This record gives sequence, structure tokens and C-alpha cells, in this order.
Amino acid sequence: MKKITLLAILMVTFITNAQIVLSEDFEAGIPTTWSNTNAGSDPTEIFTINNTGDAIGFGPANQYLYTGLGIAMSGNYAEINSDVNGANGAEDISLISPAMDLSSMSTIKLSFDSFMRGGYGEVITVEVSADGGTTWEVIDTITGTGTANDYAFGTMLYDISSNIAGSPAAHIKLRWTGDFSWGWSFDNIVVQQPEGSAPDVCINMAPADTATDVEILLSTAGSKMIMFSWDAATTGDPATTYDWYFGATADAVTNPVTGLDGTVDGGAGVTYGATVDAGWQPNTTYYWKVASVNVAGSTESAVYSFTTGAADPLGVDGFTIEALSVSPNPVKDVITINSPVGFDSVEVYNQLGQLVIESNSSLMNNNRLDLSALNPGMYLIQINADNKSKTVKIIKE
Repeated sequence: MKKITLLAILMVTFITNAQIVLSEDFEAGIPTTWSNTNAGSDPTEIFTINNTGDAIGFGPANQYLYTGLGIAMSGNYAEINSDVNGANGAEDISLISPAMDLSSMSTIKLSFDSFMRGGYGEVITVEVSADGGTTWEVIDTITGTGTANDYAFGTMLYDISSNIAGSPAAHIKLRWTGDFSWGWSFDNIVVQQPEGSAPDVCINMAPADTATDVEILLSTAGSKMIMFSWDAATTGDPATTYDWYFGATADAVTNPVTGLDGTVDGGAGVTYGATVDAGWQPNTTYYWKVASVNVAGSTESAVYSFTTGAADPLGVDGFTIEALSVSPNPVKDVITINSPVGFDSVEVYNQLGQLVIESNSSLMNNNRLDLSALNPGMYLIQINADNKSKTVKIIKE
């Protein structure tokens, strides 16, 4: 799975007509009707319940599972914290659902919310059985890129109709294998026969098709980033999530980022930035598309192209940008942007590279920016002025 840094995802509330076969949000714990076992070295290391909202492998009180990432986790969720388990031997943990009678159903969808922190050889498999658990079929494998700071998250959605529809005793299995890795959290497992239609294609995609001089920015980690945005379709059943694809040619638009949530009311859409492993290059043409997704299906946009500008990227070569600063730091509620020459806008990013606050200077009162709504932790403030940018690290108390 290609590592992508998401910078802003807006939540969506979506109601669909469907026949729900199984729904588990773990608010009453892991039910005794589910099998929760470890075939690895220590059988006591199994999936447990947590309710802190903190993603494994990040700083305290990060709340990434509850806020800002477009993941609908809340209250209790299941997880394996392989890091806490330590070097106790290999883990092979499976959570298996009770049997489901799907004999009268022809269309079956599985969904759940997921956050995996990886980088140490962990593997997640999503498996199904149509014969009461005798044999299993893997429908998805989720791994990291092999770097120590890898993560993958989103709303996972699978069409498992061809695998278990019509079965009188079907099961699903969520399986983790690892050994002193980071961990995995998941919630809101739903198996259903949906009704309704797939969403229409999204609109107002940017960069626009054949756009030129598309700006390359700097991410919070200093890597190259490009901003993408789109709006939900104004017709058809609404999308719950979006899948984003890019490539170096029109025939190779791959490397999907799946499960991006977005608002659909009032024409609001999704805005985020993406970094790629090789880095976006100046004076280069790229291709991309977006698929609108709901439980009934997905609809892809046309493939768009754009060409990046000459800057590589947004080089800080002027003396005025260096004069920008923020105070106080650490900060409890409000920071002041100190600038002798003015500035255009301010963007605040969390440790995942997610855009959490954005403001134009014209909307700010005496260059003051209110951060009181943010959780405590480390953030990066990107101050933009005259086509240049300066990033400042701050601590929110």
C-alpha cells in the first residue's frame, strides 16, 4: 500500500436503505458469539477493547481515531497493541463473526473503520468463509510500506457477493499477524444487503483537467505536496467515501487512496494534499481520477491531467519570509503571527500532516489565530506570503 499523507477530510453523515445482516460497534465489548483467538506464541494476546480515541504509535491524547481523519470511530473499538505486547513472540490473532444466513441474498457488502500503524512486518487480512468456517478466502491484504512511520486508515468497503452470497452459514474474519509491531484499531463492522444506487461522479475537480503551473507545496515533514479537491455530485444517491488515484500516464492511474470521507450537503467537498514516495517533480505531467463510493457501488471520474510549475517547490529565497514568526510558543489558546510585511494565509497541520485550521489574513483579528479547539500536542504552522512559505513548529498546551 502506497503511503499517502492526508491533510484534510470532511465528515459525512449518510443513511442508506439496506437489510443489515450484522452490525457490531463493540459498545458492549467483544461479544462472546465472536471467536477471538491467537494462534501465535502467546494465546492470551488477543483483540481487546479501548475507548481513548488515541491511535497507537503516536503521542498521548492525539485523538486521531475520533477526530479529524474522517474515521467514524467513537466509544469502544477493538484493537491489538502489538507494541505494548512487546517481544513475546509472533501474533496471529483472528476475530471471527458468528454464522450469518445469507441464503436469500444476492448482494452482500462488508464495511468497517480501520487505523493501522505499521512498519514492522505486520499484515492484516480480511477473510470470508461460505462453508461455516471450514475454508477461508482472503479478500484484502493490508500492509505497510516497511518504514517505521507508516500508517493506513479509512473506511474499508468490500463487495463480497461473489464470495458468500447465498451461503446459509457465512462468516467474516479480521486477522492480524505481527511481532512487536505497532498495532491496529477497528470499529463499526457492518454486513448488509444494500438498496439504492451507486453515486454519480464527483464534480469541480481541481487541479482542473490540463491545468498548468500547478503549485508544489511543502508538507509538514518537508516532503513535496500537491493539493486536490472535488465536490460531491448534485444528482443521484450520495457518496459516503471517495477513492483517489494518480499515475505518471493516463493508462497507469493506480496507487489508490481509499475511504476518503467528504461532506455532501450544500456543495461542500473534499480538500486534501498528497505526497508520493518519489516526490512530485516540477515541469511534469501527472494523471488522476476520483471514484465516488457508497455501499451500493462506485462511479469513477474521467482521468484528469495537470502539469506542475517550475518551482521546486515554493523555494524560500526571499528575506521577508524569514522575518515571520509566531508567539507565544508553547501556546494555550491564541497565537499571534508576527510579520513586518504582512502575509496571505496561515495553515495549521497536525502530526499526521492533516490540515486542521486554515485562515486568510483578512479574516484574522490583529494577526491572531485561535487554536483553543485543538487537542494538546505538536503542530506545524505554515505561513504563506508572496508565493513563499515558512513553517514553524508549535506546542499546543
